[in-house]
Amino acid sequence: MADEDYKALGNAKYKEGKYQEAVEAYSKAIENDPTEPTFFGNRAAALLMLKKYDDALTDCKAAVAIDNTFTKAYVRGAKCYIVRGMLFEAKAFLNQLLDKDPQSVEGLREQATIEQVEKDIASAREHLQNNDHDRASYFVDRIVPVCPDSSMVLSMRADLLIGRKKYDDAASVCWALLAKDRQNPDLLFLRGKALLYGGSTESGMKHMTEALRVDPDHSRSREMLKTIKAMERAKNSGNESFKEGRCEEAISFYTEALSLDSLNTMYNSTVLCNRAASKMRLKKYKEALEDCEESAKLNPQYVKALTRKAECLIQLEQYEEGVHTLEAAMKMEPDSSDINSRLRDAKLELKKSKRKNYYKILDVAKDAGEYDIKKAYKRAALKHHPDKWANCTDEEKEESEKAFKDIGEAYSVLSDSEKKHKYDAGMDIEE
Repeated sequence: MADEDYKALGNAKYKEGKYQEAVEAYSKAIENDPTEPTFFGNRAAALLMLKKYDDALTDCKAAVAIDNTFTKAYVRGAKCYIVRGMLFEAKAFLNQLLDKDPQSVEGLREQATIEQVEKDIASAREHLQNNDHDRASYFVDRIVPVCPDSSMVLSMRADLLIGRKKYDDAASVCWALLAKDRQNPDLLFLRGKALLYGGSTESGMKHMTEALRVDPDHSRSREMLKTIKAMERAKNSGNESFKEGRCEEAISFYTEALSLDSLNTMYNSTVLCNRAASKMRLKKYKEALEDCEESAKLNPQYVKALTRKAECLIQLEQYEEGVHTLEAAMKMEPDSSDINSRLRDAKLELKKSKRKNYYKILDVAKDAGEYDIKKAYKRAALKHHPDKWANCTDEEKEESEKAFKDIGEAYSVLSDSEKKHKYDAGMDIEE
C-alpha cells in the first residue's frame, strides 16, 4: 500500500474515533516516506486523542523540523504542553510560528488560550490563598478541561477539595499525582494536609516531615508541622491535667490548642469534646453543652460528642432533648451496649421528670443524705407554714398551702428509704 493510501486510511480511522488504528496507519505512511511533515502532524493529532502527549510532541517537533511553516504542528505541539500545564514551554513553541507569521489565526487563537489560562491560574491561586473556595472553584473548573494532565492544576484542585472539607477526595488526587512524582514537596504537603484535616494526624505529620526532607526550605510544611506539634502538646497537657483532676488547668490547655488552627475541624472537634469533659467534672454543664454542640457541628459523625451532649442535657433536666440526642447516637452505633444503656436511663429520667420533683421542692441535690433532706424540709416548711401567710391575700394563701402540702409530701417520700428507692427508680411508690 502506498504512503498516501496509509494516510487516507489513518484519516478514516481518525474520523471513526479509532485513534490507535489511525496511529498505526500513519506510522506505516511514515515508514514509507519519513520526509512528509503531514504524516507526523496527523499522527500527532491521533496521539493527542490517546493522551500520549510526549509522543505527540515528538511528532510535532519532527514535523516542524521538516517544514518550519507547518502551522498545525506548532499549534498541536503547544497543546501538548498546555494539557500538562507547561504554559511557558507552550508559548515558546508557539512563538516559533508567530515570529514567522504574526497574523496566524490558529496561532493567535492558541496564544489567547494560554493567556486566559495564565489569568485563571493567578485568580485561582489568589482566592485559594484567601480561603475563598467558591470563587477559586470557578477558575479551577475553567482550567481543568484545558489542562487535564497538569500536576500543578490538579494540585490546585486538591487544595480546593481540602477547603471544601472533601479530605478523602483530596488525598486520592494527591496520591495519584505522587505516583508520578514521589519527590514533589508541594504534593506531599497537600496530601499531608488532607490527611491531617481528615483526622489522620500521625500520617499527615509524616507527609509534612517527608516534604521537608525533600525540601528543607518548604515553608508551608514547616509552618503546618510546627502548628500541629503545638496543638498536640497543648492537647496532651490538657489530657494529663484532666487525668490528675486539675480540670481548670486542663480547660486552659484545651483552649490553647483550639486557638492554633481553626481550619483543623476534626482535631478541634476532639479537643472541644475533651474540654467539655473537664467542664462536666466541674459541673459546668451549660458551658460543657456548648462545647459538645460545637464538637458535633465540626464532626457530625463524632458519637462521643453526642453522648456527652446528652449527659449535659440530662443534668440540665432537658430530658426530652437528651433522649433525642442519644437516639441519634444509637443510629450511628446501633450495636453499642453503652449507648443503649444510657438511652434506657434517659428515658427513665424523662418519665420521672413528668412527676412532681421532690428534690426540687425541697431544694436539695439528688444525692443528698438524710441529714440534708431533713434540714431542707424544716427550712421549706417554715417558709411556707400557713401561720406566716395569715395576713396575705387569698391567692397567696392558696399558693402557700399548696406549696406546704407538696413539701410535706416530698419529705414523706425522701425521708423513707424504701419510698425514696422506688421514687428514684421511677417506680410507683404505692406498689
